[in-house]
Amino acid sequence: MIKMVLFGDSITAGYTKKEITARLTCRMSEYFPKAEIINAGIPGETTEDGLKRIEAHVLKYKPDIVVIFFGANDAARHKFVSLDRYQRNLEEMIQLIGQEKVVLVSPPYTNQLLRHTDRPLERLMLYRDVTKKLAKKYHLPYVNMMASMMAAPDPNVYLQKDGLHFSNKGYDLLAKEMARAIKESKGV
Repeated sequence: MIKMVLFGDSITAGYTKKEITARLTCRMSEYFPKAEIINAGIPGETTEDGLKRIEAHVLKYKPDIVVIFFGANDAARHKFVSLDRYQRNLEEMIQLIGQEKVVLVSPPYTNQLLRHTDRPLERLMLYRDVTKKLAKKYHLPYVNMMASMMAAPDPNVYLQKDGLHFSNKGYDLLAKEMARAIKESKGV
């Protein structure tokens, strides 16, 4: 049985209306019914926080695949992690996990008209560019979640009313894109 860890922040965790749900985990289980899927998403976390818990929440499971999805909080004014530090943190995660196991996801699109203006889209695009660069450098499967969302006529359909966290349609898209990247690159 394949072990897959979903490693990230509140979007990975399935945050909705102040609670954690199994939204992403359930959708990934539909794509990979024979895999053990471990959700290691924690709301509010940045790559700094992720590095502190990578041993206990990721490596201890000896996973075959790890999907890394951080960035929305790293780019936020109240939690700000510089681009250089964000890149170093992701590179350290990739090295600790082993690049052959990693799937990298870019930060998402956010609705700039709502309260999450502390994460300007222009700044999130810079963090997206870091993930794209690292995926190329390490030959990693890559999901450009921001581009996938922005390809829709109204990307806000993928978001809850808070403009940041994913709606059911957002989780459908995220799971589909992650599954595609995993199947194309890992042959799972």
